[in-house]
Amino acid sequence: MLLIDGELHKFQPLPSMFFGHQKPLAYVFNPKVASTLMVNFIFYVNHGYRYFATDKVHLAPAATRRLDHDDINPQKLDLLLRLKAETFTIVRDPLKRFVSAFISKVYTDDDPWTYAFRDQLTSLHGTDLSPEANPAQSCLALARYVAAQENLQEINPHFRPQYLNLAIGSRFKIDTILRIEERDVIKAYCAKWVGQEKAERFLNLRFNESRFNTDDFVSDELVDVVRQFYARDYELFYS
Repeated sequence: MLLIDGELHKFQPLPSMFFGHQKPLAYVFNPKVASTLMVNFIFYVNHGYRYFATDKVHLAPAATRRLDHDDINPQKLDLLLRLKAETFTIVRDPLKRFVSAFISKVYTDDDPWTYAFRDQLTSLHGTDLSPEANPAQSCLALARYVAAQENLQEINPHFRPQYLNLAIGSRFKIDTILRIEERDVIKAYCAKWVGQEKAERFLNLRFNESRFNTDDFVSDELVDVVRQFYARDYELFYS
């Protein structure tokens, strides 16, 4: 997985991963694609019960181990290698993922980290996020802003192309890539680790559900921008 010809290449591009200290399973982080559910699943696989604060598990260093591509902790990497963990991730239709990310990370102010980003968009880039704004026009404005970025790696991971989040094309290989639209396939994969009954019960949990009608954010222009900008994602995962 991380070894090349028996050696660890420290400059090898790696994605962000979550894993426990007991079971040989690692989730490759892909935001806005059931990522909260899957990080909780990693905890559940290792402990047999649910984490007490499901929305905080991303930031809980004792609950799981997180290995970040830009901060490769040697001790965590050593643990991952010793586990010989199977890696998996989930991808999503790029249009639905973009709209979901826009609603939860930009259109609403539920997440404190987005304040500076929203301030920049509205004050410097003319994106109308006021209550009176047309949601489809606001979403389109963000899509055009994201698509204009030259350094794709610097784009926030919620909007970054999925193939970059997953380090597709590098020497790192993901053992299993699932599509969120194929629920039965995801259930079968989870059942390998916790059994059919627990997998069904776990996948029925809901995190970060939107109170908005996503159709209100979609326009023909948005579809065109998304299809062009995320063309590699469509080619790799939905062709």
